[in-house]
Amino acid sequence: MTEAKAHPRRSAILKTAMVICVYLAISFTLASFPADTIIDKVGSDNAYVLMFALGMIGGFTTFTGIPYHFVLMSLAVGGLDPVALGVCTAVGVMLGDSTMFLIGKQVKDSLPPRVVATIDHFAEYLLKHPRFVTPALVAYGTVSPFSNDFVVASLSMGGYGYWRTILPLTVGNIFYNIALAYLGLYAYDTIIGWF
Repeated sequence: MTEAKAHPRRSAILKTAMVICVYLAISFTLASFPADTIIDKVGSDNAYVLMFALGMIGGFTTFTGIPYHFVLMSLAVGGLDPVALGVCTAVGVMLGDSTMFLIGKQVKDSLPPRVVATIDHFAEYLLKHPRFVTPALVAYGTVSPFSNDFVVASLSMGGYGYWRTILPLTVGNIFYNIALAYLGLYAYDTIIGWF
């Protein structure tokens, strides 16, 4: 590999590492506030609105998602209902993902022909195997801590339907966020103790 090719790669790796470090720093800073303090400042009713807003902002951002996970766990530890927290957060993420779906529809025309051909090939495959898409989207939303934006934008550009994309991901995100809230409720002290 030549020096010219190695430098951009090193720069990309450094940028990625910096984003991860900033993400972790923000997450741990937010997690360091006791749940009671957050609830006292925000209020218990407003905490659900806070999680909705953090989920929506997290849904807007692609690779630099808002680190709402520790806040969600902190609020569950503080005595708020984990199911309601999970649902509020997932609905917020869904609205953010809806924006990405609309952006994906608009962006397709500006992509290079080779990328459009790949997206069209992917869309053809999905249309031939529709039974696998919904369970795959629910599973992705349930187990993946990563942003839904890449999946949503790809399906949007491929012509996949809005509701057929968003609803399964939302169901998966509800399961994920409820599980995360319960994880916080029962294992928060242990998790924070690791760091």
